[in-house]
Amino acid sequence: MNVLAFETSSEQGSLALQVGEEIREVLIENPRQQTEQLLPFAQQLLATAELRLADLDGIAFGCGPGSFTGIRIAAAAVQGLGLASGLPLLPVSSLAVIAQGLWRSHGVVNSLVCVNAHMGEVFWAVFEIQEGLARLLGEERLAAPEFVNSAGLSAWAAAGSGFQAYEKILAPVSVGASEIWGHARPCARDVLAQATADLVAGRGRLPEEAIPVYLRSEAAWEK
Repeated sequence: MNVLAFETSSEQGSLALQVGEEIREVLIENPRQQTEQLLPFAQQLLATAELRLADLDGIAFGCGPGSFTGIRIAAAAVQGLGLASGLPLLPVSSLAVIAQGLWRSHGVVNSLVCVNAHMGEVFWAVFEIQEGLARLLGEERLAAPEFVNSAGLSAWAAAGSGFQAYEKILAPVSVGASEIWGHARPCARDVLAQATADLVAGRGRLPEEAIPVYLRSEAAWEK
């Protein structure tokens, strides 16, 4: 299965290409370069693997929540490629991508993911690994950090930039975590697990259906 994935919802962007069982990944460490470099890097990954866009089975992206600008960049790129190729598109929660990364790197089954949303708020959600995939427990939320809680969780780890940005406020919550991975960011490699599962299950989407998840209105970001 050949799948191209984008993740630009945080300050570190990335692309990943899965060709069969092999995964190749490229990082974009400067968020200001994501717009310029995203598609050239995608072309580079395809060329290195001696593939054309038409050789892919699907195109995936981290759909947010996260950086408003970053999410829009990835969504626009994926929608454009989808229109050009007719390939199924596969949006994956960027919070779930962080939880998936913890499972891949550290074997963490239960995680509370909390990402700095700025404006005194965080994006947060709870995930459990089921059959190798990060499954959302409850819903993804936008809230003040004071409202983040670990109710119902046992043997869990904390992850995401929210635990760095609001370390003191979240201390009563993070004290119950087995580990705190405040540096954890979503990466394209970890988009692929859910994306390929969705592709096999026939859950690919059309370009107009592959939309970002902001959890906050565009007007609020503009303010």
